[in-house]
Amino acid sequence: QWVQAEVPIDFQNLVNQVIDAAYANDSQGAIDQHSPLVLGAENSAGGGSLASAPGFAAPYSNSPLALVPQGSAGAELTLAGRQSATVPRTPTSLQLESPLSAGAYGMHLARNDSDAVSIRSVDTAGIGLMHIGSESFHVVGCSLVLVKSVVEYLQCAVNIPMLATDVLQRLVEVLKAFNSRTCQVVLGAGAMRSAGLKNISAKHLALASESLSLCTELIPYAKECLRHVMSSSQEVLLSQLDRTINDFVNHQSELHRKLVTIMSDRADYHGRTLVAVKWDELDHSAQPPVPAMDMLIKEVRKLHKVLKRYLPTSTLRSVFAQIFSMYETKLTAQYQKIRITSGEGKRQLMLNSQYLIRRLRALDSSVTVDWELEVVVNNIDLVKPYQPATAASSPSPPVQETGLISSPAATPNPSSDPPPASLVSPTDGPISPEDANRHD
Repeated sequence: QWVQAEVPIDFQNLVNQVIDAAYANDSQGAIDQHSPLVLGAENSAGGGSLASAPGFAAPYSNSPLALVPQGSAGAELTLAGRQSATVPRTPTSLQLESPLSAGAYGMHLARNDSDAVSIRSVDTAGIGLMHIGSESFHVVGCSLVLVKSVVEYLQCAVNIPMLATDVLQRLVEVLKAFNSRTCQVVLGAGAMRSAGLKNISAKHLALASESLSLCTELIPYAKECLRHVMSSSQEVLLSQLDRTINDFVNHQSELHRKLVTIMSDRADYHGRTLVAVKWDELDHSAQPPVPAMDMLIKEVRKLHKVLKRYLPTSTLRSVFAQIFSMYETKLTAQYQKIRITSGEGKRQLMLNSQYLIRRLRALDSSVTVDWELEVVVNNIDLVKPYQPATAASSPSPPVQETGLISSPAATPNPSSDPPPASLVSPTDGPISPEDANRHD
């Protein structure tokens, strides 16, 4: 599953070998025969004196995978100098002694029960973080597998230089596959199917970011190891590793943007809930925060707590600078939609806004929270309460004028005046002149 893993000491030793080999080169730039990646490398009686890697007090020169001659004086595995699981996490304290004697070169496998128990004890010993130079990284299981694969490829290239270009191609393919697969299971939510996760959380995004950081920190050392065994005409091929680093960096940026996107959706939701709060109905003695503001603060603090555990300080600050900038923009837009009708409601909104800024500033003093929410609240104009129109006498609606329509079947109005003489009756015929004079 995509969860944090303890770092076995042997895997830390593998990383130390790569760092030492990157610095261990002769005056001509070729790989030093005392390099920890060279099979059969012999050091001085004092254990050798390789160039120390940054952040380590002393180099670790013998690999747990080193080959030991059968029957030699140093063929037995010893636990002398093995660090327990409580090794300090600071890189300068990782002064690990060699588990195998100096000058060992052949594979020694434990055959008896006592050696088997010793090997299991060594495998279970571990430390919390992987250290590369002065940097420390949280890792997951697949990160450890990748480290082991990288070291094995480098051992092959160092001991068989004619295969250096082939090893480079395979190494690039492995790194690209790791990057692609990480994107699928985290950003693409593939871990919900493959690992049975219910959701992809901020913790998974942070661990994925740390795994990518581990790769970007280790690749330059691997590049130097390959440079020592390549000709000047072949060194141009090492630019493939530089492009791989760019791919890891871009992927890491996508992970950080995903964190900002998650909080952006939550900011929209909390902004709508703040608009829906009836600020005018809050009691004068009510103290901030209102439930909607309290929920917003709790979510931001919870995210900060999770990311602070896994991400380095510089990355954490960068992510939260983006989150805070996004929150300021969205809350400012939502505040302009709030309708307040009284001075008390405006005061309550101001108190809650000041409370929000204080709590966010308390997360990390190095992250700037210079929001202008107070200015926005001061600029809110009070809205007059809605008053329904009074029931005053209103003029009667105008009478719609309609034209008179004469119809043969229409019933005459008895109270109306008789029709003029010029009209023609459809039944009686025309009026004669005699009748007209008699009517006069």
